Amino acid sequence: MLSSYVCRQCRVRLARRVAPTRNLQWQPRATFISLRNQQPQDGTEPADTTAQPQTQQNNASDHSQNEPRIRYTSHLQGNDSPQRTGRYSRHIDEPSENTEQPAKQSFIKRDPSERMSDTTEAGDQGTSYIKPIEKQLKKGNVGEAWSLFEKTYTSSDCKAFTEPSLSDVPELRSGRFFLTLLSTVNKAFCTGTAEPSVTPTTVLFKYEQLGIARPEYWTRQTLAYLTHNATIAVNGLSTELQRDLPSLLFELLSVWRLFFQCKGQKSDPLETISTEWPISVTSESFHELHESRDFSLRLQEYHPKYIGNPTLGFCAIYLYNLSEALEASDSLKEQAAPFMNLLTHLLAGSKVNPVFKHTQTSREFGSYSEELQKQIMAEINLAPQRAMINVGSHGAPKEGNNGDPQSSLEQFHLKRIERAVESRASAATLDSLWTQVEKGYVTESGKPEIPIRLYNAFLSGYLVLLSAQRSVQVWNHMVAHGVKPDLATWVALLEGCEKAKDLDGFNAMWSRMLSSGVEPDTYAWTTRVHGLVALRQLNVAMKTLDDMGNKWLSAEAVIKTPQTHSKRSKAVQNLPASAKAVNNCTKPSVEVVNGAISALVQLPLPDRGGMRLVTRIEHVQKLLRWASNFEIKPDARTYNGLMQLYLRAGDFKTAYRVLGQMDKAGIDGDVATYTMLITAGFDRNAYDGLSESQQTERILGLLNELESSGLKLNGFVYATAIDRLLKQYSNYTAVRAIIDTMEARKIAISAHVYTSLITYYFQHSPPLISSVDSLVNQIFTSHRMPSDRYLFDRTIEGYAEFGEVGKMMSVLTRMSKHRKQPGWQAITAAVRALVQAGDMESARLVVRDVERGQGVAQGGITGSTRAERQFFGIVKGLGLELEEERMGDSIRNQKVDIQQEFAEAREQDVLHEVGRESGNVEREPDNVAAGEKEEEVYGFLTDEPESQPQRG
Repeated sequence: MLSSYVCRQCRVRLARRVAPTRNLQWQPRATFISLRNQQPQDGTEPADTTAQPQTQQNNASDHSQNEPRIRYTSHLQGNDSPQRTGRYSRHIDEPSENTEQPAKQSFIKRDPSERMSDTTEAGDQGTSYIKPIEKQLKKGNVGEAWSLFEKTYTSSDCKAFTEPSLSDVPELRSGRFFLTLLSTVNKAFCTGTAEPSVTPTTVLFKYEQLGIARPEYWTRQTLAYLTHNATIAVNGLSTELQRDLPSLLFELLSVWRLFFQCKGQKSDPLETISTEWPISVTSESFHELHESRDFSLRLQEYHPKYIGNPTLGFCAIYLYNLSEALEASDSLKEQAAPFMNLLTHLLAGSKVNPVFKHTQTSREFGSYSEELQKQIMAEINLAPQRAMINVGSHGAPKEGNNGDPQSSLEQFHLKRIERAVESRASAATLDSLWTQVEKGYVTESGKPEIPIRLYNAFLSGYLVLLSAQRSVQVWNHMVAHGVKPDLATWVALLEGCEKAKDLDGFNAMWSRMLSSGVEPDTYAWTTRVHGLVALRQLNVAMKTLDDMGNKWLSAEAVIKTPQTHSKRSKAVQNLPASAKAVNNCTKPSVEVVNGAISALVQLPLPDRGGMRLVTRIEHVQKLLRWASNFEIKPDARTYNGLMQLYLRAGDFKTAYRVLGQMDKAGIDGDVATYTMLITAGFDRNAYDGLSESQQTERILGLLNELESSGLKLNGFVYATAIDRLLKQYSNYTAVRAIIDTMEARKIAISAHVYTSLITYYFQHSPPLISSVDSLVNQIFTSHRMPSDRYLFDRTIEGYAEFGEVGKMMSVLTRMSKHRKQPGWQAITAAVRALVQAGDMESARLVVRDVERGQGVAQGGITGSTRAERQFFGIVKGLGLELEEERMGDSIRNQKVDIQQEFAEAREQDVLHEVGRESGNVEREPDNVAAGEKEEEVYGFLTDEPESQPQRG
C-alpha cells in the first residue's frame, strides 16, 4: 500500500514548523495519532485522565526548562505573533513514564540513559557538534576547525549524523555548515601564503567518504573558485597577498585528479587520495570519442558518476589554456601531463560553445574587465584548434606515415573531410573544417602552410557538394600561397566533377591538366575512363583508351627507332642513349579496364532508364579486345565485374560460365566473388523447398567450404547470408547457427546486424522473445560488445512493449555496468512498462536514477531537450514522484532523510548553478547500489552463477 502523499510546497512549510529531533522514526501504519489539542475547548477535563495536575505541572516545568529556543511563527501571522509550539511539536517530546497512553505512541523511542546523557546546558537540544567547529572558524583557526571536524564526523553513521542536537539539525538540513566549512578552507588556502594545514582536496575527499559531497561542492565551490583565483594570479588583478600561482595550480590539478578518482570510470573504494591519474587515452578511444563534437559530452565519458555542466567544461578548458604556466615548472608539467593529454584529445575538433553559459551566470567572471572577458572567451574559442595542432605534433605514429607527427594530424583532417563529404551535408560543414585547417596550419610568420593533400580533399569535396565556387576559392588560396598543383590535385578535381555529374567541368579539368604539362599516370587514366563511362560518354571513353594506347606505342616506337642524322627526318635527332631508354608514358594496364567495367556495371538498369544488357556486353567486348592488343590479362576484379553484370540482369547461367572461365584461368576468387555467389543463390531461389535444418546445413557447408579453401571471410559475407535468410525464409535456426559460427571464429558482428535482428524478432507475429533473449545474451557476452545506442534502445523498447519487465530492467542494469547510455525514448518506455506492470517502486527507482545520474542512468541519458521534457511530463502524468518528494512508509537512514530535507532549502545561487543535479549525492551504506539491487531483483542474463529468479 502506498503511503499518504504530501506535496512539496506543503512539506516545506511543515518542515519549517516541526521541531527536528534525534533518531526520527515513523509511526507504524496501524497506529493513529490524534492531532487534536489535549484540552477541550470548553475547559472541561477529559473523563479518562488520571493524575492530570501532576502531569500538567511536569509538562509545564519541562516546557519552561527544556523547550528548544526555536520560535515557531505561522505564515499567517506577523513577526509580533506570540511564541507557541508547532502543530505537531508536542508529539515529538517523550511522554512521562508515569503516564499510560497506550493509544498514543511517541514518534521517538529513546533509551533513558541517552536522555540523561544529553542533559547539558542546551537541555533537550543535546550536545552540539557543529558549534565548536563554527567557533574555531569564526576565530580564523581553520586548521583547528578541520581537526575538530575529523574527530567529530568519523563515518557516515557516527553520532554527529545519527543523533544530532536540535540546533545541529537545521544546519545539516540546509547544508550551510558543510558549505561554509568548504568555502572557508578554499578561501584560506587561496589567500594564504604559509603552508596550508588543510587543503580543498582533503575536504572534498573526506566529504566523499562521508557521502555528503554535493555536485556544486566540486564545480562552483572548488574548481570554479580555484580557477578564478588562478585567473587573478595570472593576470595580476589583485594587490592583496595571495598564494603563488604554482601552488594554486598544484592544488587545482590535485582537485581534478581526485574528481576523476571519485567520479571516474573506476569504482575503487575511497581509502586514500590517489597520486596517479585514473585516466588514459588510447588511439582507439580517441577516434570513438569524435562521434560527438560537444566537448562536455566527450569529457562525460571519463566521469560517468557526475553529470557535466558548463562550469566544469569551462574550468577544464581554461586550465588547458594555462599550459604555458604549467610548463614553467618541471614538477607541474609532470603532474599535469596525463590530464593535458586527455584534454588535448577531447578538445581536438570539438565544439566548446556550450561552456560559455558559465560566463553568463558566473559572478566572478562578470567582475573581470571587459577586455579580459573577451580575451578569455577568445582563448577558449581557439582551444580546439590548439588541441588539433598538438594532436598532430604529438600524435602516435600510424600506418603509412612513417611516424611523422604531421601526418597524424593530416590523416585526422582527411578522415573528417571524407565523413563530411560522404554524409552529403551542406557545404557549411566543410566550411567549418576549412576554417579549422586554415587556422591550424599558420606558421609563426602568419603564413599558412596547408599540405597539398588537404587542398586536394577540399577541392574534390566542394565539387561533390555542388559548391564549385568554394572549390575555386580553395584553388586560388592554394596558388596564392605558392602551392603548385600536382597530379593528385588534378585527379581530385576530376573525381569531384564526376561525383557532381558535371561533364563540362570534367572535360575542362582534363584539358587543363594536359595543357599544364602533367603526364597522367595509371590512376589518372582510370579516373578519366571511369568518369566518362559513368557519365554515359562511352564512345569518348573508348577514344580515350585509344589515345592512351597510341601515346604509349608512339613513345615505344621512338625508343626502338634508330637515330638518323638526316636534316629532313622528323625523328628525334642526336639524343643520348639514356634519354631514349625510358618511356615516360603510361602503359595500358588491367586497372583501366576494370575501371571501365565497374562503371558499366554501376549504370542504372533498363527499367530505370539505364542501358540494356546487350549494349553493355558489346562495350565490354570492345574493352576486352582493346586490352588484348596490349596483352592485358583479366584478373579477379575483372571476372567479378563481369559476373556482377550478368547477375544484375538475372542471367545466372552466364554468370556461372564466367566463374568457370575464371577457374580455368587459374584465378582464385576473393571475398567479393563468393559474396556475389551467396547472393545469387538466394536470388535464384536455390534454397526453396528445403527444411530449416537443410537450409542451415547447406549455407553453413558453403561458408565452411569457402574458408577451408584458404579464403578468409569477413563480416559482410555473413551479414549477407543472415539478411537473406531472415527476409526470404524466416529461418531463425540458420541465423542463430551463423551467429554462433561468427562468435567461434571471433568475427565481430556489426551493431546494425544486431539491430535488424532484434527489430525483426519483435515485429514477428507472435514476437520471438526467446530469440531476442538468446541474441541479447550473445551481445553482452561477446568479446567485442557493440557500442551503438540504437541497438540497446530498440531492445528496451521491444521488451517494454510486450511486458517483459524483468528482461527490460536487466538490459538497463547491464547497460549501466558497461557504461552504455540509454535514450530518452527508451527510458520513457521502461517507466511506462513498470507502471503498467504495477511495479511503482521500481518505476520510482528508475526516475530517481535519471534525476541523480546514477544506477541505470549512470553517465546521463542521450537525446534532445524536448525528449527530456516529455519524459518528466509523462512521469508527472503517471503520478510518479521522486523519492525525496514523498513521505514514505519508513526512513531507511537518518542521514539520508537529512540530506533529502536540506535539498529543499538550497540557496538560490547554488540551485542556479547545478540545476537538476541537486540531491544526487547521498549514500546508502545499508543498501546495495541501485544497479546491483536491480540485478538481484531481475535476474535475467546475469553473469553470476547464482542468479535470482526473474520477475515480470
